[in-house]
Amino acid sequence: MQKQQLFRSTQYLCIEIDRTLQTILSTNDLDEVISLDYGKVLQIPGMPTVVAGVFQWHGEIIWLIDIAYLMGFNPLLSTGYNQEKLRVVKVKYKDNYLGILAQKVGELINIETKNITLLKQKKVNSPVAKFIKGTCTNSEGEKMMIVDIEKIIQYLEKAKK
Repeated sequence: MQKQQLFRSTQYLCIEIDRTLQTILSTNDLDEVISLDYGKVLQIPGMPTVVAGVFQWHGEIIWLIDIAYLMGFNPLLSTGYNQEKLRVVKVKYKDNYLGILAQKVGELINIETKNITLLKQKKVNSPVAKFIKGTCTNSEGEKMMIVDIEKIIQYLEKAKK
């Protein structure tokens, strides 16, 4: 009888933050992917610039974050985001929901835990690295960055104060 090695894997959703940056998000953080009409987003004056606005979804008000702008890229809504519908990844953190505006939402992939390298968060100066949990290699050998929802929420909570 042949022994089979079993590696724990986690499912991730591929998200294009900017045309130059591909990331993944654990499906453990994912609630749903929404295709939203631009007119449904209400912009709120005086909010941090990473907040694209709010929208109503199934009776709830959801904050919409421009993750590209948060990570140091041009804001998605001002750089020729030429799509009829906004691509929103709705995530859940504790008892809160947050909408993350993405350039593109891709496929679901499985990543083996052994292929994940967690980042050591000492003093990180890179706007991208501040919101990355770690890196991994997909089945094609490409490096991918794992978005850290907890760090994004912590940043937003500090920005509100």
